Amino acid sequence: MSETHFDLTLKAWMERAADQVRTMAPKTAHARGQQALVLAADLLDEALLPYSAAVGEALAESEEAARAAEAVAQADVAMEGAYERLYATAQSNYYLAVADVTANPALLKERLERGMPLPPSGFRALGLDRSRAVMEVALTYANDALGTEHAVVIEAQVAFDGFVQAQKAANAENSDAVLAMQKLFAARDEARRAYVAARQFVEGALSLNENESLRQLMLPLNSMYRSSGRPGDAASADADAPDAGEVVLNDAPPVQPTPVVEPSGE
Repeated sequence: MSETHFDLTLKAWMERAADQVRTMAPKTAHARGQQALVLAADLLDEALLPYSAAVGEALAESEEAARAAEAVAQADVAMEGAYERLYATAQSNYYLAVADVTANPALLKERLERGMPLPPSGFRALGLDRSRAVMEVALTYANDALGTEHAVVIEAQVAFDGFVQAQKAANAENSDAVLAMQKLFAARDEARRAYVAARQFVEGALSLNENESLRQLMLPLNSMYRSSGRPGDAASADADAPDAGEVVLNDAPPVQPTPVVEPSGE
C-alpha cells in the first residue's frame, strides 16, 4: 500500500466512523454508552483536522515535485539537442583549423577530445548529473574554440542554464516534499492513536448496549492491510504499513570517448 493510498484510506475510515458513531450516539439506550460514542467521535474529529491538513500538504508537495522533475526532463532534452549541434560545429571547426598549414593538428585534436569527448549518442546515454558535468566542460572548450558570441555556443549556454535552473527548482521541491512527508508521518501516528482509542470507546459502548452492529463501524487497523480501503472488503493489499521511500538517482555508466576522425588526404 503506497504512502498516500494508506493515508487516504485511513482518513476515509476515520471520517466515516466519526459520522456514523456520532449519528448512532443519541439512539443508544445506555447513557454511558452515549457518552462513550460521543467521546469516540470527538477524538476522531480532533485528530482529523491536523491529519487532513498533513495529507493534503503531502499530496500537493508530491505533485509539485513530480512537475519539477518533468521540467528537468524537458530541459535535459533541450540540452541534448544543443550538445548535438555544439558537437557538430566543434568538429567542423576542427577540420577547418587543421587545414591551416601553420596549425598543430595533434594539439587541436587533444583539446577537442578533452573538451568534447562524447558523441551525441554517448551524451544522451548519460544520467542527469554526468550530462550536466560533460556539458559544462564542452561549453568551456567551445567558448575558447568557437567564441562566446557564436550562435551555437549561445544556444548551448542557454540550454545549459535552463537545465541548471530546472535542477535547482526540482531539488527545492524535493526538499519540500520530504518535509511534508515528515509532517505526515507525525500526523499519521497521532491519527492511529486516536483511531485505536476511539475504537476502544466504541467497543465499550458495545459491551454496555449488547449491540453487535457497533463493531461494524470501526474495524481494527490491521484489517486495512487486507482490504482495499472499505470495511469488510477482503481484497489483498500490502502486508506492512508504509515506510519512507528512498530516492535513487539513476546514472548510466561512463561511455568511452569516440576519437576524432582525421581528415583524409584526398
